[in-house]
Amino acid sequence: MGKADNHNRLTVDRRRLLQGLGAAGAISIAGCLGGNETDDIAFPLDVQLEVDADNTDRHELTQLIGQVMEETGYFSVDIETHSFDDHIGRVLDPGYADRGNIPFVRLSGTFNPESFCDALHGTSNQGQCCNVNGLGYEELDRMIEHARFGLDVAEDPDLRRERYDEIWHELADYRGSSLVHFATDEYVRNTDVHGFAPFPFSETTLSYALHAPVDQQVTWIDRGEVTPDETDLSDIQTGGTLRYGVAANIASLDPPYSTDTTAMMAQNLIFEQLVTSDTEGNVYPWLAKRYEVLETQDITREAYEDYMITVSANDNGVLEYDSDDPVQTIMVHPDDSRTADDDVRALTPDGASKAVDDDVFGMQWRYHLQEGVEFHDGEELTAENVVLSVERYENSDLAAQTFDSLLHARAVDEYTVDLYAQIPDAEAERELPGAYIHSTEQAQLGPDGIDPLGDGVEPVGTGPYIYDEFEDEEYFIATKNDNYWLEQQGLDALEWYDGPTDFPAGPVVDEIDLHIITEDSTRSAALQKDEIDATYNLVSDTLNEYDSDEEYVVDSIGSGGYNYFQYPVQIEPWDDPRLRKAVNHLVPRQQIVDEILDGWGEPAWTMVPELAKGLGTADYDALESDIRPQNEFDTERAVELIEEVIADHGYESNI
Repeated sequence: MGKADNHNRLTVDRRRLLQGLGAAGAISIAGCLGGNETDDIAFPLDVQLEVDADNTDRHELTQLIGQVMEETGYFSVDIETHSFDDHIGRVLDPGYADRGNIPFVRLSGTFNPESFCDALHGTSNQGQCCNVNGLGYEELDRMIEHARFGLDVAEDPDLRRERYDEIWHELADYRGSSLVHFATDEYVRNTDVHGFAPFPFSETTLSYALHAPVDQQVTWIDRGEVTPDETDLSDIQTGGTLRYGVAANIASLDPPYSTDTTAMMAQNLIFEQLVTSDTEGNVYPWLAKRYEVLETQDITREAYEDYMITVSANDNGVLEYDSDDPVQTIMVHPDDSRTADDDVRALTPDGASKAVDDDVFGMQWRYHLQEGVEFHDGEELTAENVVLSVERYENSDLAAQTFDSLLHARAVDEYTVDLYAQIPDAEAERELPGAYIHSTEQAQLGPDGIDPLGDGVEPVGTGPYIYDEFEDEEYFIATKNDNYWLEQQGLDALEWYDGPTDFPAGPVVDEIDLHIITEDSTRSAALQKDEIDATYNLVSDTLNEYDSDEEYVVDSIGSGGYNYFQYPVQIEPWDDPRLRKAVNHLVPRQQIVDEILDGWGEPAWTMVPELAKGLGTADYDALESDIRPQNEFDTERAVELIEEVIADHGYESNI
């Protein structure tokens, strides 16, 4: 594609807002996605980089990139630091896309390759994590959709891989963001913690390490003289307290209304889902005893036309329903556009239900629930809890991710529930049952309704731990659920389990204390003072010290996360991809991994980490070979591109 086309396609209309939200849910971000008119653009260009100060490694790599940018003579760089909570609050502020700043952030994906392109570049995610600067365009949306949805890719993994390879090349050409390095997650524990093993995603590691029959994983506390390298599952001790240092405050205990890692870490102790996963991404039934696909139909989204209603789109692209309550938009007709049309045809939950009545759906998945599972308040889990929980995700902070595939949830009988996909979805097995299951009472709460600090509503789930106490910005405590369903029923309740018969049916640690310590150095000091037993996210040079100390164990795992920064693509002169490509060549990725991270990480040459390469690329080595030259450190090429931008646009240059 030529330069002119490449430049023109970047325009994203202000009216493109979150696909999953109705008027009440999206009005807060109205007017935030447009670019500023800039009359006096001159080089050296003033640039503000923003980073959380709590992560010293990320702060240092930001400083290094800023230094390299300044050394070219074409940029005057200011680095602004904030605490983690303040940083996230800033970048998720409705007006952030107007500021023209460059945020440094970390993204944590899933085993699905889609999570490494859509969350950051899909226009349906504009204004929320992680698309804070208005990245994306309709053709890219179409490519992402076609790599995941449709009978062809659902039935042909090779075709799916080929389409994702097209996406990775397109993203390299678009250059809306620059990956710096793929993260490895390191967890440091004292020798009182035995059996601990990490999961590829930090938000799931604690709950996984405590108890995961999928991998016969369990953690226990032994404060005697024996060390972890001297024990195995035959030495398990029950009881005790695990003191775990976390790197950020717990923003919310309400699953549909939180996306940060620490919040999910706490929630995973309390809430459960229909399915679970092992460290390789294989999916297993959990609250569901078993599940199967009943039917797949080769339909497209046009099939829902008769079930849609016509809705006005206001000047900000928000759909205006004739209702006092928020209405979830399941989908907009493919031929309509919020960005161009005054009226669009939209499918609501009511229309989706009627479509299912008429056997109009893409996939029908049936989940047979475990019987006798009790919530912490004594209520028994039924299919109705699943339906109500899905409905609570409507218009929530996770609505866009939930209803990109899910069409409808319907109870078949007391212990059987069907989840319907809109069209055939290659990622349905993992994505459809993604809701955390709520009790009947809590499923009917409003936004942020589960709030022990504000409204006094304590979270109630089916999980192995029960909420005990939470002091904002200080600590969170959860205690063992003595009536945990799996321990009551035994491992025979898991039809797939084929591990040791004496493996425990639940966690063996009695209490989990999360100590909220945002500064890396303070958290490290707490570990050394025996105030906590384990933590994560420490700076790299500290990790080396712990790794050589017999009093501690360092567990490292390749994760599904990467550190990146995002360009303000709608702000001139950043709307020219050549400028973005120039800065991308100023990122010394290998130096950052070698010198700042001390080898704890991998340079990011592509958009897809090895964790998701199985379904995300036809040939990972070939993909890296093709794209790596566009990500190599090359100051000469960067200067050439910058000078092209200055000359073509007539910008003032004082270099």
